[in-house]
Amino acid sequence: MVKIKLFIAFTFSLLFCACQSGNNDKIVIVESGTSLSPSQKIDSLSTLIQLDSLNADLYFQRAELRLKNNELNLGSIDLERTVKLDPKNTKYWFKLGVLNFSKQESRRARDCWLTCTDLDSRNIDCRLNLAEMFLAIGELKKGQNLLNEILDFDPKNSYALFLTGNYALMRLDTTKAIKYIQSAINEDQDLFKAYDQLGVIYSSRKDLLAIDYFNSALRLKPNRFDVHYKVAMFYQSLSFFDEATQAYLRVLELNSSHELSLHNLGVIAVFTEDYKSAVKYFSSAISLNASFLEAYFGRAYTYELMDEFLKSESDYRTSLMFDPAYLPSIEGLSRLKSTNSN
Repeated sequence: MVKIKLFIAFTFSLLFCACQSGNNDKIVIVESGTSLSPSQKIDSLSTLIQLDSLNADLYFQRAELRLKNNELNLGSIDLERTVKLDPKNTKYWFKLGVLNFSKQESRRARDCWLTCTDLDSRNIDCRLNLAEMFLAIGELKKGQNLLNEILDFDPKNSYALFLTGNYALMRLDTTKAIKYIQSAINEDQDLFKAYDQLGVIYSSRKDLLAIDYFNSALRLKPNRFDVHYKVAMFYQSLSFFDEATQAYLRVLELNSSHELSLHNLGVIAVFTEDYKSAVKYFSSAISLNASFLEAYFGRAYTYELMDEFLKSESDYRTSLMFDPAYLPSIEGLSRLKSTNSN
């Protein structure tokens, strides 16, 4: 099973698997070795479409380029044209479903993928996308039925195994989830999301095996700062502050504006009584997000520990501007008041 290549830079809690289009039905627009910009390629295709306005694949190629250029409306129009001109081509329905789902139009995406499966009952990719969509919108029974059908036909399908594990997680059956997600890895040792997911599961159990899975994920995608962040959070939860600090610093090497890492480095510095560093980290987080309530509280508390009460009071009051009911800051001001009255 080939994975979906999303057309646009939308962020989803769940990604889709995708199939790659066969290239035997593609029209060659540019000779090998010719380098054209995306806009030039689109212009070239537009010229060809003027000469052959009923050629569905020309519209499809132009749609792909437009979507990569974030020309979403124009790309959508082209994809809609392809399915009208060639309504029995599952590749077109598949891609149109991807676009619709990325636009958060889940019903239209469902209809596209259902049409795809009706045209080709053995099209696993469309079924996998439907199953993942049903997981995302909470229709677990429908999704699990689809996965069962896929696994009956292809019991070693790694992504179906992975999704079945995620369905088990939704039903809070962690043991079953681990079994299926590990089976997915056994079938596809390059399945990044499976390593990442097992890392998260073992992290929730405070099991050091989590690090092995996160490291396996990072071997596949070493620049995924979010995985480094999960490593750091796991170490911090176990009070392994040195390891956590190194992991947070790796996050900042990859994403210098990651405010949560800066905040958490500040928290670790407070625990290790390195108050000057704590102030520095909290201040850096605030410089990135001027309404970062927890960072103001962290700096206020640090100033309180350093007996810099005026600065502490100022930060406590600032945090309460964002949330007047924020109890830690209310309690902090109360402590300062008691200290000043003595």
